[in-house]
Amino acid sequence: MKRFVTAVVLSLAGLFAGAGVASADVIVGPGQFGHVCSGYQYVPSNHGLYWQSCAWADNNEVYFTVHFGNATDTTWAVTEVNLGFYKSGGYTQCTPIPSFYVSPHSVRQTPSDACLRTRTRAAYQSVGYPNSSAWAISDTLQVQ
Repeated sequence: MKRFVTAVVLSLAGLFAGAGVASADVIVGPGQFGHVCSGYQYVPSNHGLYWQSCAWADNNEVYFTVHFGNATDTTWAVTEVNLGFYKSGGYTQCTPIPSFYVSPHSVRQTPSDACLRTRTRAAYQSVGYPNSSAWAISDTLQVQ
């Protein structure tokens, strides 16, 4: 009976106690790979044009991409792709990518080497947007 009571108390403590990574949407353990993406943002005047941002972790790096979709019949000429990331709350802006084109009825992502950092333990969120549109901010990627 004593073991049962102890088990119940410990399980309840686990339910109510805060964990250090409780806010992480995806946790990537040591030596593991993983990613997380935002929801889609749309061009207000044309919902056939959309984007999302993603944070990725591999063995050596954490990198950030923006993925574009074009469901229209014309090429989407993005004047400038802005991407960056939050690392444990601090924001870093990567070098913007000029003249990015997305063909009709296709998807395209920014190169993975356009915004990357050496892998370190932290909570990351990707930020990406075309021109001066609304930011797409990914969920949190907790890298261990």
